[in-house]
Amino acid sequence: MLIPLLRAFAVCIGMLALTVTAPPVRAQEAVADAAIEVMAVPGIPHAQVWRLAGAEARPVVVILHGADGGDEAGRVMGPVLARLGYAAVGLPYYSPDWGDYGPPPQFPDLPGSFLDIRVDQLDDLRQALGTIPGVDVERFALFGGSKGSEFALIAASRYPWIDAVVAYTPSDVVWEGWGLEVVESEGTRSSFSFDGEALPFMPYRGFVDGLLAGDAADLRAIHENGRADHPEREAAARIPVEAYAGPLMLIAGELDAQWNSARQARNIVASREAAGLETDALIYAEAGHDLIGDGGPRDAHRSGGTPEANAAARAEAWPQVVAFLARHLKP
Repeated sequence: MLIPLLRAFAVCIGMLALTVTAPPVRAQEAVADAAIEVMAVPGIPHAQVWRLAGAEARPVVVILHGADGGDEAGRVMGPVLARLGYAAVGLPYYSPDWGDYGPPPQFPDLPGSFLDIRVDQLDDLRQALGTIPGVDVERFALFGGSKGSEFALIAASRYPWIDAVVAYTPSDVVWEGWGLEVVESEGTRSSFSFDGEALPFMPYRGFVDGLLAGDAADLRAIHENGRADHPEREAAARIPVEAYAGPLMLIAGELDAQWNSARQARNIVASREAAGLETDALIYAEAGHDLIGDGGPRDAHRSGGTPEANAAARAEAWPQVVAFLARHLKP
């Protein structure tokens, strides 16, 4: 039973990765022909900075990938954000490793399971970026998608030096983690940790059983059913977004097939409103999970919504994201 289970699990997580990978972006607002420098970040494995060449200090935008892991989100979005005037930083923090049941990990030295991912590594990253000429860590934003938004919001609720956050298809709670070592022990591990302690989390319902269904797995229901089963864990698992006083932009789709990002976005808005904090929330009635960037219709398996509705949402949201970052970081 274990071997087919692991193979089904690896295949389904692979399909999830295809959905949340950052897509190509048209950036007419950007400096199209400017030279971009690409630099490693000292002491931070696989992290890279993209910035326009020259001596001017550029504000930081850290790109936090979703369940895809690896460095694709940075490689795609890094040049786009660099041309907009930022020091765009790709931070690979997870590289899926399913052993003999999936493809080899891109970065074997990174966590191969999405378990207890260190949110406080952002502090290490900021200190390392401060040593790079032309990178201004006093203007510091996070740009996350899906699980990367979960990461970003946890970090923003803890670090006062985060100046702006863009969170695509966000979560208002910390969710259960996954990986090769917990396939037969569901509900036991968190996705994230901080300062050496695993964060309280919301469990799924039937994650592994659902994944055995392969392409028919209903990932949104797995999240929603788990949440319905555990109302007593809501308060502890909730991300305290009201602790972040800075500007926040949320982008979500009502038809998101990965998780209920529209409901989660509304919960975030409500928590911040109760604390007197404003939030820019763009919630699209016909869109799904594939909302990062710009561009026309594209096939995004298991996104939810239609390619046309997702493209329309991206076309409306992207200029607002560009304006939001410019307003708060002043590149």
